[in-house]
Amino acid sequence: MPRTVVFQRQLNGIEMIDAEIAWAAVQRRDRSFDGRFVTGVLTTGIYCRPSCAARHPARENVRFFVDGPTARAAGLRACLRCKPDEVGRDQQALAKAVAMLDVDDTPRLEELATAVGYAPHHFHRLFKRAIGVTPAAYIRAKRGKRAEAALVRNDRVTDAIYDAGYSGPS
Repeated sequence: MPRTVVFQRQLNGIEMIDAEIAWAAVQRRDRSFDGRFVTGVLTTGIYCRPSCAARHPARENVRFFVDGPTARAAGLRACLRCKPDEVGRDQQALAKAVAMLDVDDTPRLEELATAVGYAPHHFHRLFKRAIGVTPAAYIRAKRGKRAEAALVRNDRVTDAIYDAGYSGPS
């Protein structure tokens, strides 16, 4: 799914949040917008992630801020439910998994999910939602890029195939 630009307009060289796009993301509880802006609710004095599971406020009570410090400067405090200033467990697990795949591209899904503390089926959905491809597709793409680089370096295709990490010419 292509990401919509949240920072669409500029005023005196400062990027402004497009409130229409931001509100639509909040209404959908779209996780892909987390970390790109926070939603401040003026009546409660709280700011949240766009994906926060709390009940939606009335639109006229909402303001959008670039980040948590900006919302705090406006007198708001962080939501205790979604904790917008903390790095989520999912992001930590994804970062660890990608780092593991960058070192070794042979782990099975079960091994990868166990290493980051998730069930395989849940981790598979989490990885695909965040990265855009499954762990297996990520490994294949990485291996393909290595093969392209190896083809440039090597005179023989067979050497390039094995240098890229493929187990056979097929």
